[in-house]
Amino acid sequence: MDRIVVISNPVASQFTGGSHRDVMAELAKTHEVEAVWPGSIPEVNAAAEEAVADGALIVVAMGGDGMVHHVAQGLIGTDTALGIIPAGTTNVAARLFDIPAKHTKAARLIGRDHVTTRVGTARITLRRGETETVHHAVFACGLGLDAEVVRVADSDPYRKYRFGSLHYARSALGVGFKGFPSHKPHVDFASGNRAMRGTTALLQFREIYTYFGKIAIRFSDDLPNPMSALVLERLRRRRIPKIFFSALTHRNLGNIAGFEVWSHIASIEFDADPPVAVQADGESLGQADAGSVTWAPDSLTVISA
Repeated sequence: MDRIVVISNPVASQFTGGSHRDVMAELAKTHEVEAVWPGSIPEVNAAAEEAVADGALIVVAMGGDGMVHHVAQGLIGTDTALGIIPAGTTNVAARLFDIPAKHTKAARLIGRDHVTTRVGTARITLRRGETETVHHAVFACGLGLDAEVVRVADSDPYRKYRFGSLHYARSALGVGFKGFPSHKPHVDFASGNRAMRGTTALLQFREIYTYFGKIAIRFSDDLPNPMSALVLERLRRRRIPKIFFSALTHRNLGNIAGFEVWSHIASIEFDADPPVAVQADGESLGQADAGSVTWAPDSLTVISA
């Protein structure tokens, strides 16, 4: 019998012991199932890698987008499929892959009715001093402004779990009106024959759902194919109302002064002084002096509806 490993985050905002028992019972009807309870992010990564090495057919992330992100790190480039049981605040990845919001239906999809899809991911290489690290983004990544928003939102976990998208919106407004406008252009971005010195680059490589729940930010009318970058020279306070209005009404941010949209790119490089904050899938990756984001086609197998 094929084996499924369920890696769970018991402190996710919608996680309950009862929902976990329901999920395990449903999966056990068709597969051998193992529950794993990691105590830290490195343990999540290690558990996913160990499941792959042991021949697991599916590794399930039960939690929010953070759990999905960290489980996926161990599955990139393998044939082991990622399953998702949404139990977090915004559950962006689950919505992108049409995963049912109800845990029993999501478990039934994984155990009985699933379709596996190979999807691309963004490979993020970061350098800080003499250290180089590699990360993978499942649905979004960015440098500068949005990474600062993630950092601020994570600094108040109670409001993050309690208020979800509203907390991210509040954090974004706080970052926008307070510290970030003082950031002068300090990052050199380059992709092919395009270059710009700025403060922020947001990378889009599929239908992105943002901190605002189901509201998707639009860079331009072009599909990413494979990626698009929204590069910001400098954030001006007077433009913040227009930026939020454009985001909330699905207008193209590329039409706002100070932004450039680079469409149809496969990679982007950056060099920052001072270092720039980086995020992937709403998870802070810290700060980097330099690095790159490169499209990795067909690098992850995902169970979808």
